[in-house]
Amino acid sequence: MRKKNALVIGIANRESISAGIARELYENGYRIVATYLNEKARSHVQEVTDELGVDEALFPFAVGDEAQLDSIVEYMQEKGMRLDVLLHGIAFASEIRKELHEVSWESFRDSTRISAFSMVEITRRFLEADLLNPGCSILTLSYIGSHLAVEGYNMMGPVKSILEALVRGLASELGGKGIRVNALSPGPVMTRAASGIGGFSDLIRHVRSATPLDRTATLEDIGKIAFEVITNPSINGVSYVVDCGSSVLVHVGPEPQP
Repeated sequence: MRKKNALVIGIANRESISAGIARELYENGYRIVATYLNEKARSHVQEVTDELGVDEALFPFAVGDEAQLDSIVEYMQEKGMRLDVLLHGIAFASEIRKELHEVSWESFRDSTRISAFSMVEITRRFLEADLLNPGCSILTLSYIGSHLAVEGYNMMGPVKSILEALVRGLASELGGKGIRVNALSPGPVMTRAASGIGGFSDLIRHVRSATPLDRTATLEDIGKIAFEVITNPSINGVSYVVDCGSSVLVHVGPEPQP
C-alpha cells in the first residue's frame, strides 16, 4: 500500500495542537513533512519532528514568503510526493491583549492573512502544482470564539469566524476534485499561542469545572478526532467540536444576593 503524505504547518513545540495531530498521523503510517516559523523556533519544532521520522523534510515557512513555499513544492516534486493531508495550524494576533474596539486595522488585517486566508493561499499553490491527491483532506484549527464572545479572545473571534467561512467555501469549491476541507474546534488547550490570551489559565479552570466530564480535551483526544475527520470521506465543510461537552452547557452561577 502506498505510504500517505501529510504536510503539517503550525508545530511550535511539544504542546502544540498541530504536534498532537502530527503524532497521530505518524502512528497511523503517514509520512510527515513539517515546517517551522524561523531559526529561533526550529529546535523546539525538531523536538517533535525528530520523533516522527522527519529529516530533510523540515522547512522554514512564514506566511507571505513565496520562496519558502516554493521550496516545499519543489521538494515534493523532486521526491514524487503528493499530499493526502494538509494541516493548517497557524495563527497570529499582534494585539490579542487589546479589546476588540481598540484593535488597529493593520493588526486585524495581518491576523486575518496569517490565521485564515493563508489556508487559501497555501491550498492554491499546491493545487497549481497538482500536488493534492484525490481524497486529500485539508484541516485547520478554530475555536468556539468564532461564534461566541469569549472574554480575552478579542480580535481572534472574528478572525476564526472568517476562517470557518473559508472552510465552507473551499469545501464547496473543491469537493468536485475529491478534496475535503474541515476545521477542528477544540476547547481551551494551554499552547504557546494560547498563553498570550489574557486570563487564559482562568478560562481553562472555568471550562474544566463546567464540562460534564470534568476535564478539557487532551492533545491525544484532539489527535484521534483529527484522524477521524481526515480519513472519513463523508465529513466535509464543518467545524468539528472536541471540548468534552463544555459547549453544550450553560454555566449558572450562584443567585445574586438582594
